[in-house]
Amino acid sequence: MTVRTMLDRLSPTFSAMIDSSVAFIDSGIGGLPYLDWIRIRRPDLPVTYLADTAHFPYGDMKSEDVRGAVVDAVSRLLSKGTPRLLTVACNTASVIALEDIRAIAPCPVVGTVPALKPAAGLPVDGPIGVLATSGTVDSPYLDRLVSAFAGGREVVRVAAGDIVRFVEERWLDEGDSGAVPVMERALDTLKISGVGSVVLGCTHFLHVLKPIKEMMGPDIPLVDSRDGVGRRILSLLGESASLPEGDTIHSAPGEFLVTGCGSSDDRYKHFAERHGLDWSGELF
Repeated sequence: MTVRTMLDRLSPTFSAMIDSSVAFIDSGIGGLPYLDWIRIRRPDLPVTYLADTAHFPYGDMKSEDVRGAVVDAVSRLLSKGTPRLLTVACNTASVIALEDIRAIAPCPVVGTVPALKPAAGLPVDGPIGVLATSGTVDSPYLDRLVSAFAGGREVVRVAAGDIVRFVEERWLDEGDSGAVPVMERALDTLKISGVGSVVLGCTHFLHVLKPIKEMMGPDIPLVDSRDGVGRRILSLLGESASLPEGDTIHSAPGEFLVTGCGSSDDRYKHFAERHGLDWSGELF
């Protein structure tokens, strides 16, 4: 018996679950707010969430390493089944490796990139701030987004990988109050630059959206891509953004998987529970 056959026998539900689901992947728990957007509007759609904990965090890695890590994680997922659609719920992975993922995926793939276009359309003065990881801030893809949608505007880019690590490793224990000192450096840079809006260019930041709003103040709109990504997912699936009135809503199953040491980490089990997902452990 091969190792693959043994694993398949140990995990017989993987293929059936993944084949019928909308899948999301991130290096950790950053993409969960994007999964939530879909589940709130369409709780009848099965979902699979894969945290690539073996390679966390993508944002601190070299571009070629990000490509290798994401392709490896997606390949592991596809070895267990083919989802209806795959969402790369990570800005860094999307701006660096989206085409590599599409080259191996036998299903539609939706990426998540900084929301420069909606930010540029806001009726506010001042530069556009982009808060993201170094991998996103320094990417040629972001350069192209700026040229395409904000060519006439000043764009202030601030890398904040320390916020990503806080959300992943400490937020469950320390909460929003613990995030404040971690975020001060990056948010002070944006405020000193006089930004009129801030693009949240990392999915992890949505977990600490409330303290970011409080620290930036009520006059600085925060822009993310959940709505655009969510509507794109439903459009490609041929699904509406809500169930018809009068329909009986049956919540579909959802599962949470990891690729590495997160399988023995209670934090990820807690995140699975908080987001209504069944803990499925490590995906080999």
